[in-house]
Amino acid sequence: MKKYLFALTIALVIGFFLSKFFLGGYKDFDGIKVNSNSEELYFIQYGVFSSLDSLEENTISLQNYVYNEDNNLYYVYVGITKKEENANKIVEYYKKQGYDPIIKKFGITNKKFLNILNNYDEVLKNTNDSTAIASVISQILVKYEEVVINGS
Repeated sequence: MKKYLFALTIALVIGFFLSKFFLGGYKDFDGIKVNSNSEELYFIQYGVFSSLDSLEENTISLQNYVYNEDNNLYYVYVGITKKEENANKIVEYYKKQGYDPIIKKFGITNKKFLNILNNYDEVLKNTNDSTAIASVISQILVKYEEVVINGS
């Protein structure tokens, strides 16, 4: 019995130190991204509202927007683009309308929407006409709602 007890004690001590050694290497390990299909987009945020009623009251003057509910708050977005210069163009467009939007970045994985957005981004990049900008923004938001939100 004594020889088994001694062997068991030695095995436990060795196992303890080996586990400390191997697991200690993972202390600051953040993980490895194996596959990331998401692409970072610029979302132009109009505002954040505490209720759906408040959102509806404060967006009456907007022609198109999409919103996201998170932690009982409603985030309203009035533009989406892949390019920072286009995001700034959209912000300037809304500032001229009297609004004060901000730019947020989010990752999107929907390949269909990302492909559609490429075309709209090129048009947006090549125009400075406010009517054309408004039209492109509107079409992007409609496509986002159709493809990403509704999953069509």
